[in-house]
Amino acid sequence: MTESFGKSLYGYHLRPDQAAVLAYEGGRMAVSAVPGSGKTLTLSLLAARLIIEGHVGDEGEVLVVTMQNSAVDNISQRIRRILSEQKLPPVGYHVCTLHKLAADILRRRCDLAGVEELFFIVDGAETDRTMQNAADVWIRGHRSWWETFLPEERASGRVREEWQRWTRRVGAEVVKLCKHLRLTPERARALLDASDQTNEFLEMGVGLYAQYARYLRARNGLDFDDLIWRAIDALKQDESFLANLRARWPYILEDEAQDSSPLQEQILESLAGDGGNWVRVGDPNQAINATFTAADPRYFRRFLGRQGVVAMSLPESGRCARPIMALANHLVHWACDRHPEAAVRTMAFQRQEIEPTAPGDPQPNPPDKECHIYFRDEPFADTQAEARAVAAWAIQYIGRYPLRTVAILCPTRAKGSTVVEALKAAPEEVPFDDLLRSTPRTREVARVLAAVCQYLRDPTSSSQLSRLYRALAQGGYLPASLTGERLRHQCTLVRSLRPDELLFPRGAAHLRESLPHAANVQQGDLMALERFAELAGRWVRALALPIDQLLLTLGQDLFREESDLAICHTMATSLRATSQMHPEWRLRDFAEEIREVARNRRRLGGLSLADAGYTTKEGHIAITTMHRAKGLEWDAVVLMSVDSLEFPDTCADAFRDEPYFMPGRAPAVEARKCLEQLAEAEFATPPGRALVEQARLEYIAERLRLLYVGITRAKRDLVFSCSKTNGRRPVRPATPLLELRRFWQDRGQGDSPR
Repeated sequence: MTESFGKSLYGYHLRPDQAAVLAYEGGRMAVSAVPGSGKTLTLSLLAARLIIEGHVGDEGEVLVVTMQNSAVDNISQRIRRILSEQKLPPVGYHVCTLHKLAADILRRRCDLAGVEELFFIVDGAETDRTMQNAADVWIRGHRSWWETFLPEERASGRVREEWQRWTRRVGAEVVKLCKHLRLTPERARALLDASDQTNEFLEMGVGLYAQYARYLRARNGLDFDDLIWRAIDALKQDESFLANLRARWPYILEDEAQDSSPLQEQILESLAGDGGNWVRVGDPNQAINATFTAADPRYFRRFLGRQGVVAMSLPESGRCARPIMALANHLVHWACDRHPEAAVRTMAFQRQEIEPTAPGDPQPNPPDKECHIYFRDEPFADTQAEARAVAAWAIQYIGRYPLRTVAILCPTRAKGSTVVEALKAAPEEVPFDDLLRSTPRTREVARVLAAVCQYLRDPTSSSQLSRLYRALAQGGYLPASLTGERLRHQCTLVRSLRPDELLFPRGAAHLRESLPHAANVQQGDLMALERFAELAGRWVRALALPIDQLLLTLGQDLFREESDLAICHTMATSLRATSQMHPEWRLRDFAEEIREVARNRRRLGGLSLADAGYTTKEGHIAITTMHRAKGLEWDAVVLMSVDSLEFPDTCADAFRDEPYFMPGRAPAVEARKCLEQLAEAEFATPPGRALVEQARLEYIAERLRLLYVGITRAKRDLVFSCSKTNGRRPVRPATPLLELRRFWQDRGQGDSPR
């Protein structure tokens, strides 16, 4: 690297630790980056530097791998901008998600992995639907045994429905683990049959895996875990194919490495090769997906300490005020030194501190005097009272600071729904964004797409044409801004026209002549009708297209913003997979799927808040889960329901992995942990330790990291709340919450209910 590098690179100010990371020349490097430390910018600068200084050669590329599509766009744009400023073409890099990388490898040589050339990718929503179908079939074939788990005295419809849900969860856990262990259904069955150790829930899960796999095979479908598994198989089958990929990507940069799974680590390890160039950047203290995915922060933490790996850190952050950083740092130290469960002390956190930025940094920390942290004296009576109180606080906050951003972060969507209802019930209308399942913009895109699909089911109906016209006009998709009486008049004009005259007019003059002579038609009305006729006619002609192509056609006609087009593309991709799994589906079925997203009843799989184009809004209250808030920040944050159920601290606490009708049993956890032991998986439960106990220790550790993520979303103001009950269960304030409050009071800060 050149000596003129100094304290800036390509116009970007560099902190000392960023400069050290950017001095990288090759080999293995791991970078542990605290929240708000600029890791994505650092990764982008490193990729650009390797290209500009000629490290990848004329034919090579820097491969940048991340977890979310929004990060792909963000990193790509930054690299492209830097290269443009250096008068270089936008070449020499490839940025993609891990799943996209695996899919690209398979499409090049699917024959090596035993995959059909015309395979299709099953997204998260279709994976859930396939598991539901598999569970229904499996239960019908094993009903007598399945019903033995139900309490005889309470085998109501509600209990059966709950047990069906838990059965699907058992299947999902076993399927995911089997694929990350690269076990086919046949090998999983053989492993179970050969063992003296038995577990009825694992037996159930292996049966569900077989049924689920049959459904996918029948449609040549691959889920996200299959993609990586099969891509690894392809790489292992042909050394020359692997060598070509290594030559193409001599440098691999990995973002969000703390969320890497065993398979994901294997595929990048294969591409890097022995002695290859691989940089992994992540924050092990923000690993919050391990209990419901195959991700495990222990892999990245192990990589940090691996021989031959240069371990670096990005400790400085300008996001939070110093008091909030002190609170987050204390949570880490307390968990590492004094947590009630000794095993959790080494599981929860990497011992690292967030440090404030130095004087003169372009991103200074908010002033201490603007920071307020509030712990309530007593828990609220129940969740509803808590929701009303935090909603009132947020309303008061935006009234006092209309140019600031505020979020209410909840541990579950159910808790968030109570806050949404409290905001809706406020005496005055309050600007808020319900982000629990999707963004308002995602729902708007889904709403208009569902309206068009609903119309296309009966395109010659005048009433359907009128409904579509109303939906487009209200959404601003027609030239004139129409509301109230004017919109009703326009809809009447649409109903007055024969559908064929409207859809296929012989010019604007013919359309004008087709309208009733007594109608009061203004020039703006005619322009809107002409545009509507143009769109509707084109959509009718596109009816023969497959559902994904139809949605993409609609999207090109309706949307201009890249984020809206991305949402439309995600829907199209999802419904393409659905159509291949369900060839009997017709337009009405697809329209209903889209309506479920528009009604906020279903999350659009694979789309994070950032992917959906969400940005924090001044004067708006955001309501979402702590998980979905990762990667975002607000001036003020309320952390709701910080209680002993959501954040347990000992294995004796209540946990959500127990069906209420099956006390003392945790079906999905038992199945997963038993399979890990049988397969002798890495990090499997040690012999002699109870399976459920080990899983709960891991869960306690992850919930501590989730609390850490919630705390570090706040820039200036932070509020903690909890109640005496969580649903029907009595709960107490979480032990970490009490410890943080004690720490805060010992500092002489007290409570400040701003």
